[in-house]
Amino acid sequence: MRKTALSSCSARRGGQRGVSLITTLLFMLATLVLGISVLGVTVMQERIIGNTKDRDLALQAAEAALREAEADIATNVTPTTAFVDDCNLGLCTPPSQRVPMSPLPVDKQAGFSWSSSIQVRTYGQYTSAPALPVVSGAPVYVIEKLGNLGTPSGESIVLGTEVASPGTGYRITARATGARAETVLFLQSIYSIR
Repeated sequence: MRKTALSSCSARRGGQRGVSLITTLLFMLATLVLGISVLGVTVMQERIIGNTKDRDLALQAAEAALREAEADIATNVTPTTAFVDDCNLGLCTPPSQRVPMSPLPVDKQAGFSWSSSIQVRTYGQYTSAPALPVVSGAPVYVIEKLGNLGTPSGESIVLGTEVASPGTGYRITARATGARAETVLFLQSIYSIR
């Protein structure tokens, strides 16, 4: 009678060990899956932060190119400077003044290329601006002459008279890259001289 009690007790103990082992393995597997998913989220956030940082770098380079173009216009562009349809030396005729009318310069437009040094002006080429560190390539820009601006602010025009100093407007389009060449950003501004 004693033997029977011992054998049933050891049988219960052996069954319990197997169940707890399976339960522990399932908990470890769930913890592993949770850890892998957290790692995936962390890697994705690192990529997002890297892309945002690179875009901000390209934005700063494009803004520097706009300021460079403004200085270029102020010092190098005169009323007699030639602006042409094919954007020779980065000086372009606006689309509204071209015959026949054509779209703004973009990468895919036939006859225009942002990588052509003949059709764009490179950052620092016409002024003494220092090179920008970290970016994959120097920003480039084109200048379009929009024409006379009309009456200066604070003045009124009288019929039959010409405005004394109408001023000239220029549209600047800048293209810049970040630390990676795939990050490309375009900015535009209007600059006027009176």
